[in-house]
Amino acid sequence: MKQVLRHHLQQHKFFAIKTTHGTPDPKLAKATDQISLLDVYLVVEKNKPLFQIDYKTNPDCIVGGNIQETLKEYYNQAEVAAKAKLNSIKLSDVIDTILVKQKEKEAFKRQTEQ
Repeated sequence: MKQVLRHHLQQHKFFAIKTTHGTPDPKLAKATDQISLLDVYLVVEKNKPLFQIDYKTNPDCIVGGNIQETLKEYYNQAEVAAKAKLNSIKLSDVIDTILVKQKEKEAFKRQTEQ
């Protein structure tokens, strides 16, 4: 996952990566508390919508003939809410959560080994 994210981030100027020739330790040019999950999502997924509407339905069917327009508005509302949430979560939050979860796993493992 780290390599995939690094690959995507390197392709986009928003996430300029600082590297030092001869060292395998690239660094983000922006602080992790300045990068939101929405930023990452937009870089990785570009303009791909969160939800896809199936347009291959039977227009003569009551559901198939009306489902696209019905879902379009609900999907739009859900996408706006999801993107707002992603924008409020910073990469530093994700890193901190990963570190806490790892410490918890290690503590649990030590307790079970005793």
